[in-house]
Amino acid sequence: MYTVVFADDEVELRQAILARIDWAGLGFSVVADAENGVEALEAVEQYEPDLLITDIRMPFMDGMQLCEAVSHTMPWVQIVILS
Repeated sequence: MYTVVFADDEVELRQAILARIDWAGLGFSVVADAENGVEALEAVEQYEPDLLITDIRMPFMDGMQLCEAVSHTMPWVQIVILS
């Protein structure tokens, strides 16, 4: 099973996406969700997921900064950017 960290500062959107997608049925396990880039980076460092799904605009660290940090330290992590 592939692991996922999901980051979006809009709580309702984040919860809706997490609830409506059959992650397990698709072979994924969401190991963490975060409401800002700093929390997301901490989760990625802790769980070393296969996939990071992130929003671009978030407080403290935006999605592009997050992607840059993750790609430099963990280049195997696949990244999907939501806009």
